[in-house]
Amino acid sequence: MDPDSDQPLNSFVKVILDKYYFLCGQPLHFIPRKQVCDGQQDCASGEDEQLCVKNFPDGSPVTVRLSRDRSTLQVLDPATGSWVSACFDNFTEALAEIACGQMGYDSKPSFKAVGIGPDQDLDVAGITENSQELQVRNLSGPCLSGSLVSLHCLACGESLKSPRVVGGEAASVDSWPWQVSIQYNKQHICGGSILDPHWILTAAHCFRKHLDVPNWKVRAGSDKLGNFPSLPVADIFVIEFNTTYPKEKDIALVKLQFPLTFSGTVRPICLPFFDEELPPATPLWVIGWGFTEQDGGKMSDTLLQASVQVIDHARCNAEDAYQGEVTEKMLCAGILEGGVDTCQGDSGGPLMYHSDLWQVVGIVSWGHGCGGPSTPGVYTKVTSYLDWIYSVRKSTL
Repeated sequence: MDPDSDQPLNSFVKVILDKYYFLCGQPLHFIPRKQVCDGQQDCASGEDEQLCVKNFPDGSPVTVRLSRDRSTLQVLDPATGSWVSACFDNFTEALAEIACGQMGYDSKPSFKAVGIGPDQDLDVAGITENSQELQVRNLSGPCLSGSLVSLHCLACGESLKSPRVVGGEAASVDSWPWQVSIQYNKQHICGGSILDPHWILTAAHCFRKHLDVPNWKVRAGSDKLGNFPSLPVADIFVIEFNTTYPKEKDIALVKLQFPLTFSGTVRPICLPFFDEELPPATPLWVIGWGFTEQDGGKMSDTLLQASVQVIDHARCNAEDAYQGEVTEKMLCAGILEGGVDTCQGDSGGPLMYHSDLWQVVGIVSWGHGCGGPSTPGVYTKVTSYLDWIYSVRKSTL
């Protein structure tokens, strides 16, 4: 008898078992898969609750930040509770690395001196460090160089090709090299964007149904949903869910097991500056593999892109729209005439703004229907969660 003849049967049995059961270690036994990550330890040594989506509280404020004024560094002075701009005097590469480390970057930063502008409204102070945290030196001395520190923690937000078309048209990965597909058991569930070699930004609601981390994978570097290699995930973090405001805090970070190798088709998008203000009608872009029609249609196999614009909060919360459901930590974007919008399956993908570089200013979150005239897409506002993003990344450094 052919010794390999039962191979296909064995692998079929394994697929079925893996789908419906989880194998506990000592003692060896199976539990139903729905008991994995349900908050109850069903395996004797608790491994059914170990590799699960983690809650990371929203709280600890980070004491460094970057301003949209030429990416200048600001540091919080705990003594006065006020922010100061970092003076370039005696600023070193070691200080630059600490500043970026506080924001959860472990890459090599670059920095330069930029002149103090006429509308500088913060005090300017020298910066030192104490146990891997930047500190403000006494405010008394003048900033002799007359310059501020312009800091870049990671080269980001550049693509090989700028998008030309408007409307829901096919997109190229050369235009959006940070777009990824987040998949559960090989099914595309959500979009996401690359922030750095280890981290993907997406929406928390993508993970409400499936909390077991090992079955999640990320695909990067292609505009087709097909079979490009999927990358294993190490951790998934969400903010603690608030049942009173289920649509708020719709943000998640996915940590990859192995760092990405950047190329023309795989590279990071920039996080926004803390003070990035987007007035109504600011042009933005959104991308995804979402459904192409509201009721049914099918997932698009190719990445689609659309040009939308910021819609003001008051208009978005009007009686004929979202009636007050859109909070300060959300952004509305679309075209009020309707017809261009994100849809199911685009969730978690980036809403993007181009100033000097591409920034991810929103995360596709929710909306009523798709492409309707007065109910545009609603996005998680990324500037509201910068401290959370920095803290999560820093916690695993």
